[in-house]
Amino acid sequence: MKKMMKYQLKDLMLGYSVYALIMILLTAVVSVISINYNNVNVSVNGNGFSSVIFCFVVAIAIYKEHCQLALQNSISRKDFFRSTICVITIISFMCALLDVLLRVISQVSLFSAGTNNFSLSSFVFLFYPKFLERSNEAIVIAVGFFMSFFICLMFAVLGLLIAGIYLRLPKKFRTVYCVALPIAFCGLLPGISAIAFFSPGPVRRFAEFLLKIMNTLDIMGTASGSPFRGMLTFTVVSVIMTGICYRILRKTDMV
Repeated sequence: MKKMMKYQLKDLMLGYSVYALIMILLTAVVSVISINYNNVNVSVNGNGFSSVIFCFVVAIAIYKEHCQLALQNSISRKDFFRSTICVITIISFMCALLDVLLRVISQVSLFSAGTNNFSLSSFVFLFYPKFLERSNEAIVIAVGFFMSFFICLMFAVLGLLIAGIYLRLPKKFRTVYCVALPIAFCGLLPGISAIAFFSPGPVRRFAEFLLKIMNTLDIMGTASGSPFRGMLTFTVVSVIMTGICYRILRKTDMV
């Protein structure tokens, strides 16, 4: 397992280094422009989501290639899977660190030019205002870091799950799966949500009932102002998807 983990990290660190360098340089350039030109308001909105996308894509990309390599070198699927989980956890941790660093860099221009750069750790500002009111800056940054970490990790595991389902499918259905997946996430789900909330009658009442249940259970902690509930939810979802991924891997022929 250690050899596999070492290989995976070595293989992924180059990509992460290039990604991190680009994001740091981009944020630094924006900050310099904002400092030197007070009348110019520039931002790099969405830079936090780029870490989520990076973790998601990395998990998809390494699944088949690294698993085939492991099997060819007599490394068990269990050891490969344990190694992969450790690697995506490390990558998610590093992406969370990068997110905090980008936020610190952007704050330099924020105080000087009023920019509104977004980082994933800013999630805590948007959905947990009660927590923000009763916490100092250091605690908010720390909690934002862990929030970023758990979100990146959850999407990385989701990437593994999607890749595992793809390899489990017969070849004739894989193209349909690749086409249907983005359509479902980007088209059908938002469309169904819009229909549910804007259509009159029992459909809307059912949607409002589900929302009321979620608010009562306070799964994400937004009602109580506790981001730790949200972290727990992300962790539980990640663990469930991890279990499903492993069951899929055990029955998948790597072809």
